[in-house]
Amino acid sequence: MPEAAGTRAASDGSLPVPNLILTQDDVSAAEWQTLLDPAGIVTCHWPAFQIEALPDADILAAFDGGADGVVLPSPAAVRVVAQALQQAGRCWPSGVWAGLPGAGSAHAFTRHFGAGPRLLVPPPPYQDAAHLARLVLCLQPLPHRIVVLNRPDGRREWAGVLQDAGILVDWQPAYQARWCTAVPAGFMEAWQDWQADAPEAEASGQPQPVAPDPDEAGADTLMSRDLHWLIGSASVLRTVAGWLATLPSLVARFAAHRPVWLPHPRLIEVARNLGFDSPRVYHDRQQLIDRLQSEEFRSKR
Repeated sequence: MPEAAGTRAASDGSLPVPNLILTQDDVSAAEWQTLLDPAGIVTCHWPAFQIEALPDADILAAFDGGADGVVLPSPAAVRVVAQALQQAGRCWPSGVWAGLPGAGSAHAFTRHFGAGPRLLVPPPPYQDAAHLARLVLCLQPLPHRIVVLNRPDGRREWAGVLQDAGILVDWQPAYQARWCTAVPAGFMEAWQDWQADAPEAEASGQPQPVAPDPDEAGADTLMSRDLHWLIGSASVLRTVAGWLATLPSLVARFAAHRPVWLPHPRLIEVARNLGFDSPRVYHDRQQLIDRLQSEEFRSKR
């Protein structure tokens, strides 16, 4: 059974009820915990995937072919590239901008490379690859060539508008996700314990009235704020849904009715189609922490 961060285990050895369940890879979860622990937010980590650099990836070649910009589609891409440059004793090259689709990638980039390189980051709430492509089209002059360092199965359709504009887009697979489809150790036992400790209205597994956004939720909201998911992609949503399918039906419904925090609005429909009926969207990490620290949240802890 995973250990909850930010609190001590219960006297009977069971996993304490966390405020937030992290489903990120180990490195990303550790980064989240450095922000969440000082804020008093108790976490539990069940990774849905781990990130691995591709052994035959020639990441350095992306910076040696005269590219105007390099797109790093995720914090994982930033980490893999930073490691490759560091091992080669190199820095981010001057004159090459970094394209980052969201706040998470931008935060990771600044942490690894500082504030020197030029960044292209869409403003919230329009943080995705499609809006990054629109930013690239606003550059004058238009770039001749850009490189995208992504996963072999990464999305590519967003770059069509760049290619239509005559920009050469080179795809360089740099890392891969190893999916943890097996149910985590202690998963069923933890959810059974948490359901047993929940108020009767929630433990029934029936959907509870929930405001569409935490900022609009009133004091009479029935759903407890003490047990949330943090999920970053459609693939993770599907992996977690597969875990829930192994639980007894009543426990699975209880788990699926917990609020799910997502980084992009397009994931809301995916979440609901998979049975998560309380999706939420956050725009950056501090905003999420602020919401979890709201008076309503703390009053129910």
